[in-house]
Amino acid sequence: MTQVLKNRKGVTLVELLAVIVIMGIIAAIAVPAIGGLIKNSEEKAIVGTLTTVEEAARLYASVTENDSTSRQVSFLDDEDYVDLTGYTFTGLTFTVSNGSVVWSYGTPMTVETSDGIFVVTGSAGNWTVNKS
Repeated sequence: MTQVLKNRKGVTLVELLAVIVIMGIIAAIAVPAIGGLIKNSEEKAIVGTLTTVEEAARLYASVTENDSTSRQVSFLDDEDYVDLTGYTFTGLTFTVSNGSVVWSYGTPMTVETSDGIFVVTGSAGNWTVNKS
């Protein structure tokens, strides 16, 4: 019996099939979980960018408190307040009045990135993002 085990030089079809089944089960569990993590990270990145835009608009308001012109968000990038390279905002403007920022939102407001187009709802500091 010991000699039979020593002469064994490969795996059986049953062993190979068991490994393939186990790998399939792991893949079936992991792939949807990873997809959800990617979607969640994309949405969190948009929220982070919107928060940065809010802070940049507040900074702009503190510097130009008498400017009451309605501004597109992309204007902040022109003034080097925030790097918006790769982001296109549609339906989001702000107005500066006496050093404070008043936001205007389109319906729907969208943010386009290299990852796709995202629909944003909610209000400043409380954004909800969904990939369209």
